[in-house]
Amino acid sequence: MRLLSAAAVVLFLAAPLLRAGNAKDCVNLTARIDNDVSSPSGVRVTIEARNQCQDDVDASEISFKVKALGPGNAVIATQRGRFGGSIAPRGLAETKVFVVCDPDRVKSVSVETTNF
Repeated sequence: MRLLSAAAVVLFLAAPLLRAGNAKDCVNLTARIDNDVSSPSGVRVTIEARNQCQDDVDASEISFKVKALGPGNAVIATQRGRFGGSIAPRGLAETKVFVVCDPDRVKSVSVETTNF
């Protein structure tokens, strides 16, 4: 009886964790240069996280690294960031970061998840 009671308590406490989707498995990240902002000291980048799962995702688990790429896809500069809050099923979250670099050399940007 004690074992059954302990198992029930563990399941009750773990239920919120079981319902939430895993950020790493559920979220696709994309990055694009934000052309609404112009600066001689870098580029502003918009990062989107799209939840592909049927469950909420804890977006605070999503940390990322943006790479500013120049000619030949050479990495010119990087910037790290993190999301916050949660992302609804099939939902979208957006954040912006500023990458310090020579903006005239930037041809594109990319983003990857990291273990912050």
